Amino acid sequence: MLQSRDHTNAVLPAGIDLLDTIFTELLMERGLPRDCQDAEFIASRLFSLYQSGVRDRDELRKMAAGD
Repeated sequence: MLQSRDHTNAVLPAGIDLLDTIFTELLMERGLPRDCQDAEFIASRLFSLYQSGVRDRDELRKMAAGD
C-alpha cells in the first residue's frame, strides 16, 4: 500500500504562479533580464523564502528585494 507523505517543501502550481509574478515584477522594477546573476539570486531567494513558510505576497516581495 502507498503511504501518503507531506511534502512541505513542495512548490505547487499556485505557488509557482505567485513566485513567477513576484519575480517578474522585481526584475521589471530593476530593469534586469531573466538570465543574469542578480535575477538568479532573486529567484533563489524567493524559492528559499517560500519553502521556509513565507506565503504572503507582500512579505515575499519585501524580503526577496532586500527592502
